[in-house]
Amino acid sequence: MPPIRLAGLAAAVAITIVYNAAGVGAAKPACDRACLTGVVDAYFKALAANTPGAVPLAPNSKITFNGKLVKLDQAFWDSAERTVYRWDIVNERLGDTATEAVVLNADGSKTMYMVRLKVQGGRISEVETIKANKGEADRLWDPDSLTAVSPALQLSIREAERDSYYALVAAAESYWRAFQTNGTEDYHPAWLMPDAKRVENGVQTTGLVRNGVYASAQAGFDQGRFKGRNLWDRRYPVVDEERGIVLSIVRFGLKDGMKSESVATTNDRLVGEFFAVKSGKIQEIHAVLFNLLDAQPTGWEPQYGPPRGGW
Repeated sequence: MPPIRLAGLAAAVAITIVYNAAGVGAAKPACDRACLTGVVDAYFKALAANTPGAVPLAPNSKITFNGKLVKLDQAFWDSAERTVYRWDIVNERLGDTATEAVVLNADGSKTMYMVRLKVQGGRISEVETIKANKGEADRLWDPDSLTAVSPALQLSIREAERDSYYALVAAAESYWRAFQTNGTEDYHPAWLMPDAKRVENGVQTTGLVRNGVYASAQAGFDQGRFKGRNLWDRRYPVVDEERGIVLSIVRFGLKDGMKSESVATTNDRLVGEFFAVKSGKIQEIHAVLFNLLDAQPTGWEPQYGPPRGGW
């Protein structure tokens, strides 16, 4: 073999050794699904015991509670007794988790709860929560219906059949784009399966027969029932490729000069919305909603979407 080829081979071997030694080519993340789920377990155990000091927080961690910057003890509440419904998604590459849960309180009431965690080096550097009790999202309230976790939210999709990170985000964005444009000449239908089920604070609103008529998720957009809504400050902080689920956190307001077409969607809201996507289309949607005026900040930088009141 000529000397130049030997030199090239030696360089390639050296690069490979350094690459692997540094862990750059390692397939297994520092904190895998089981590890990240264990961190979420610790968080919920501390919530039920009201022991915020037991949560492995990183120094200078950032915590929000319904859009307000707080300390962790202010994001907990004394009456939280136990979690009666819960499911998680994770992004192993980035150390992100998101959970939808129903918490049973000491007085028998229930709380809808969404929590997003950022885990770095085994410690939590970000905690973002949305907490809703009865009456805090208008008539959208039925946590009692959330007993068993839907199979669509627990899949382990074969890698060859998974939607990519960006395809999952695109599917979720198609939903908000449909919201933003419905009832206008610029309307873009969402990428929804015909039987897509939407559940908001426990209330199933689509994918069911109501008064003898099938209520599809697409019909509301096609009929312009949400005309005037402004879906702004759209973020996609957790994408779970194995489950095919993406969490979007969004502000649900009104375009300037518009009124709501529906009593159920009159108020401004902060929403944590989970989209279960299969083969590029949305199969199931779960949302935790809390009424929050558009004028109030969330503590997190806007990432995408029109501005407040924008078109």
